[in-house]
Amino acid sequence: MADYIGGSGRRNNRITQRRREPDVQGRRRISSSDTGTARSARRLAAEKKRVRHQVFVAGGIVVVMFASMITYMVSYSATHKDELMNNDYNGREELLLAKNQRGKIYAADGQVLAESKTDAKGNQTREYPFGKLFGHIIGYTPKGGSGVEQLENAELIKSDISLSEKAAYDQKGELYPGNDVYTTLMPDLQKTASEALGDYDGAVIVTEAKTGKILAMVSHPEFDPGNIEKDWDSLMSDTEKGTLVNRVTQGLYAPGSTFKIFDAIEFMSEDMQKAMAYTFDCPGYTTIDGVMINCYHWEVHGEQNLEQSFANSCNSSFATIGTSLDRDKFAAKLKEMMFDEDLPYDLPSSRSSFVLDDSTSTKEVMQLAIGQGKTLMTPLHLNMITAAIANGGEVYKPYVVDSVKSADGTVLVQNKPTDYRNVISSDVDKKMQEFCREVVTDGTASKLSTRPYHAAGKTGTAEYDTNSADSNAWFTGYAYDDNHNEIAITVVIEGATGSGGTNAVPVARTIMDKYFGYTPKAGEDDDANYVHVVNDKDGDGVNDANEGTSTSSDLPEKTVKLNMDTNKDGINDAVDLNGDGVADAVDTDGDGIPETNVGGGATDISAAASSASSASSDASSAGSSSASDAASSASSDTSGTAQSTAQNGAAAASSQTQQTQGQAAAAAQQQTQDQAAAAAQQGTQQTDQSAQQTQDAGAAQNADNTQNDYVNPTTGDAQGEAAWSEQQADAAAAAAQNGAGQ
Repeated sequence: MADYIGGSGRRNNRITQRRREPDVQGRRRISSSDTGTARSARRLAAEKKRVRHQVFVAGGIVVVMFASMITYMVSYSATHKDELMNNDYNGREELLLAKNQRGKIYAADGQVLAESKTDAKGNQTREYPFGKLFGHIIGYTPKGGSGVEQLENAELIKSDISLSEKAAYDQKGELYPGNDVYTTLMPDLQKTASEALGDYDGAVIVTEAKTGKILAMVSHPEFDPGNIEKDWDSLMSDTEKGTLVNRVTQGLYAPGSTFKIFDAIEFMSEDMQKAMAYTFDCPGYTTIDGVMINCYHWEVHGEQNLEQSFANSCNSSFATIGTSLDRDKFAAKLKEMMFDEDLPYDLPSSRSSFVLDDSTSTKEVMQLAIGQGKTLMTPLHLNMITAAIANGGEVYKPYVVDSVKSADGTVLVQNKPTDYRNVISSDVDKKMQEFCREVVTDGTASKLSTRPYHAAGKTGTAEYDTNSADSNAWFTGYAYDDNHNEIAITVVIEGATGSGGTNAVPVARTIMDKYFGYTPKAGEDDDANYVHVVNDKDGDGVNDANEGTSTSSDLPEKTVKLNMDTNKDGINDAVDLNGDGVADAVDTDGDGIPETNVGGGATDISAAASSASSASSDASSAGSSSASDAASSASSDTSGTAQSTAQNGAAAASSQTQQTQGQAAAAAQQQTQDQAAAAAQQGTQQTDQSAQQTQDAGAAQNADNTQNDYVNPTTGDAQGEAAWSEQQADAAAAAAQNGAGQ
């Protein structure tokens, strides 16, 4: 029993063990399964976490991008509201104009410059009471708009009157009055500027020097903004005149001698002591590295310091200065003075430009120094620099909109002067003010010297037509008195037949007179009463530069008032410089250039003509056509034709019996009437020799004619340059000397 029991127990134990084994194995399998499930769960949780992270990251990126987009749109809308409003795809303007009448534009004195009239059908018509006078600056509304009309379009089509006022208009069934724009423009000054510019194409801008307010802006040719839609096709097809181009802000011109402002500023900025000690003995031209450049009309200025070089606009001196400047510093200064950058002006404007680096040739640097070559400026830019000189070197942002008001008079926008940048140090600026004043008191702008207000500035002339005397005449300056704010004025005249002093200064003078309330005395502004006397201060009939002297009495002359009436017609036609009762120069056509030899003693222009005719006739009867030609040329020089020839560029070179520019200027300065007649009477051999010399010199001139740069503001095409080769210059100078001797 025991065995049985015992055996049975062991068996049972084995059975139990066997039974347990599956349980153990089962438990092991369950445990293994549980472990796999846990791992799967963990993997699933990790995957979900990863996905959630990606979702969060992506969502965050989207939110940031959306927020950035909203921020950008809000910012762009705030800063470009006018562009958005004026966009053709934006229908909001039409909706506003359906209930608002476009606001008015006023002048500084309250006169209406632009207004809308609404007919019975609700159609609005824009009217411009001054016609074409303000065409460029006020602009027009069709075809995308321009000028102030475009600049303030968003304000003009809105109406910010009160709700009660709008209700009153609703009851009457009328459109709400739009907001009004008040400008800084002065109609009387604008009218004077336009009339002074006359039939010439060109530009005039007048600003308050210490605020940047634009008082007048004239661009010729003009257009009538009221007829813009009717005239649009013809205006767009006429690419030659560029009528729609605002020449003040978009016209690019070679600045000519007005660029000497920048030369002088850089020279003094680099080394004031050196600049103040600078002297230059001007023979009428200079040669640097084999390249020659001449002064205007080959005028001999003699010994000049920096101030005199500036006042007399000596090309030779400034070409020398320009090539001595540090190129890197000069280029940096020009950029500081707003070349190669957008001007701080709200309406469209062109960039002024220059070329100056290590690879720039000596010839190009000389051209740069006198404002020629590849140098281009807008009148607006030059005016800003001129104003800066007037007010201590500070440039102010020019602006034409003074304020915006609702129709009930509530001020919505009030613009104030904005100081943009200082471009001239105080010590340099003080000197520049002195230099600019000297230009008026004893230099090329002396036609302003008689005025009671204080005027200063710089003239410039840029010849551009190879076959004529045409040039662009410049004046830029400033003026003030005790009762008016200081103004800066810049004038450029296209196709002028004379210098900046002869053509542009009188325009500026007329505008200044209007602003300062000055009425010229009878005959005071008759330019026939003035003459520019060249290089003969002692009145002895000999060019002072050839007398071997360098005393102050032999410095170049300025424009002086005629004080003699040689033909007893009641009009002064000559000047007696030394008080000996003999006319030293005669100017009968009012161009500022004497028709008789300076110091020659001619007392009657008709007598000079008669003498010339007689000399020519005598030579012709001797049987020598060459003698006749030479006598005619010589006597013509005496009566002033030589000076005219000197202005005519290539025309002088094309005629074999005329002298070159250099000859003409020298002959006009040195020959007397008696010399001309004597030369004509010396016979066939001598006059044949003279004719041959003029032929040779004319050929040399024709080979490389002296010519300055001009860039058409509408096409950007540059023409010509102002340097001669040394060989050609020497040939011309020698021929001129020989011709004068004969």
